[in-house]
Amino acid sequence: MGSLASLPWSSPPTRTTAARHRSSPGRPPAMLPGRTRAGWRRCAEAMALTRLAPEAVSSAVAIREVTTLADFDAMQTDWNQLVDQLEVPSPFQTWEWNRAWWNHFGEGRALLILEFRQAGRVVGIAPFFRRRLLTPGLGLSMLLPLGWEGNGLANGLTEQWELLFPTDCRMALLESLAVWLQARPWSTVLIPGFAERDPLPEWMTRRIAYRGKGVVFDYRRVPTSWEALVASLNKSMRDNVRYYPRLMVRRGQPYSFEVASTPAEISAALPLLFNLHRERAEASMRIAHDDYFDHPNRRAFIREVAPRLAQLGQVRIGTIRVAKEPIAVQMWLEKDDTMFLYYSGFLPSWRAHSVALLATIGAFQDAMRRGIRQIEFLAGGGHPKERWDTEQRVHSNIWLVRRPRMTRFLFNLPIHYRQLA
Repeated sequence: MGSLASLPWSSPPTRTTAARHRSSPGRPPAMLPGRTRAGWRRCAEAMALTRLAPEAVSSAVAIREVTTLADFDAMQTDWNQLVDQLEVPSPFQTWEWNRAWWNHFGEGRALLILEFRQAGRVVGIAPFFRRRLLTPGLGLSMLLPLGWEGNGLANGLTEQWELLFPTDCRMALLESLAVWLQARPWSTVLIPGFAERDPLPEWMTRRIAYRGKGVVFDYRRVPTSWEALVASLNKSMRDNVRYYPRLMVRRGQPYSFEVASTPAEISAALPLLFNLHRERAEASMRIAHDDYFDHPNRRAFIREVAPRLAQLGQVRIGTIRVAKEPIAVQMWLEKDDTMFLYYSGFLPSWRAHSVALLATIGAFQDAMRRGIRQIEFLAGGGHPKERWDTEQRVHSNIWLVRRPRMTRFLFNLPIHYRQLA
């Protein structure tokens, strides 16, 4: 069962390493969830905690260690309420995503989710698990976030991941986490999804072994109509989104765009997504593509989580068909007024017709008609995303070691252990 105890604050007060600054926020301030006056009041005390000595904080914040599936299951409501307070809430961060992920990637690992409570209310969650690596002469106890597949696969299908620490309370919760770490046995910890200028408590900063290469996330706000979005694009992209749909008709190949949205429809569309995604990856093209579903547990995970998300209205799969033949497919996730462009695929024989672009256009049009006002292009930059006149934010993963001499050991590990950030 989980344990609940006040933190044994015995270390000197910590300091932040820099003034708080969010780079390239995903939403304008007025759109940020959890930023109402009531939300600000709820976090005001936590914000003040960053200026208090640890002894004062300990009386207000307690951490519960969640180590059983029963306790994990009981967190659903509190978990999802915290997701709604993040800067960019997404299905990747939801309880549904992470609970299904654990079903397929939890073997050989031990749950160690940290639930931060203040005045009886859950104010933060650090969704960790523990993995122990036994190497000659030394055992390595690693705290890793849910979503981390490891063995060279990094965070795999979980493209957005972070501690569930609402922006206004983040530093206070990081201070609490730092003190918890001081009192517990561990060798290394991976802190996921930190923005470039996000500060850390000084105690954590002194233990950074490696800060991963920044990962670019493209995004953009969109107007209320497709025509207005097209008009806002640069001339080259404007011409492309008008030309290729007309080209299909001109060549006698009119197409349809069919959208799957119910749990049954999503389940039925997944084999097509897997197949066309593989077809694209196996084709010889100027830009190489990986087959992200070339792992049985990944396919099993998507088959479980996608219908669950469909019940919540958080996933859709669109298919381009010509004479009833499926030639391209695009999957995307949704939360609130934001869509997250996810995996896709197409028949390589149709690439000259830019059918992948047609599927993207269809997804955007469908989402915008239903009120979507922000598009997230997910991890990794490049021209296919930037051509939509995007803005960018950059996140990286931070690898902490308990003792400085662990740094050299960490980077002498076999490569499939070292690819952690």
